[in-house]
Amino acid sequence: MTKIRPDSRLLSASAYVRQGGFLADIGTDHAYLPVYLCQEGIISRALACDIAEGPCLRAQKTIKSAGLTEQITVVQTDGLQGLEDKGISDITICGMGGELIASILEKAPFIRDKNIRLILLPMTKVAALRLFLSENGFLIEGETLSSVSGKIYTCICASFEGTPYTLSPFALEFGAHLPASPSPLLKTLMEKKKRDLKKRIEGAKKAGKDGEKDTLLLNEIERYLYDCR
Repeated sequence: MTKIRPDSRLLSASAYVRQGGFLADIGTDHAYLPVYLCQEGIISRALACDIAEGPCLRAQKTIKSAGLTEQITVVQTDGLQGLEDKGISDITICGMGGELIASILEKAPFIRDKNIRLILLPMTKVAALRLFLSENGFLIEGETLSSVSGKIYTCICASFEGTPYTLSPFALEFGAHLPASPSPLLKTLMEKKKRDLKKRIEGAKKAGKDGEKDTLLLNEIERYLYDCR
């Protein structure tokens, strides 16, 4: 029986999956996340979903090697299509861009249910995903940063509340629940963003533009880091 040992990125997502939940893992690829969660006794059943045949075959191989064919079903589907009546409680979407994740969510009206938990781990465009969630009434309940091979990832936990709300540019970029003191990973993210903003502001000046939005965000970052000293 094969034992799955996820990296810190997938572990950050697994921490938000509820005990006893029925998981749908979208874009499952090798099905490492649902297999790990079953092996740890966090869930007893799951759907491992992917749009392409190749990842579904890899998922089946992993599931069979782990002895979990009775608990985990592989489903070849586009995003969340066809999963409306499965009784899913928790949904994980990892390893895609934030805009693609938002598109998958937008095409699945059934997730607008306060009892369904979304656990989203975008590879890029995190701010775009936060914007979608806020504009569509999904409350961001928690966020976790992780690092693999020098790259920092953000895991977002959210559920539908129904009331759209506004996040500031600072919150869109770094999250709505920032700690009183930044973690080393958050500080690294902010320092990188500062460098990027300074380059853009300098470029705007050379082009005769004011770069006001970038300047305001840069000031917000510097204020937060200063207050946390």
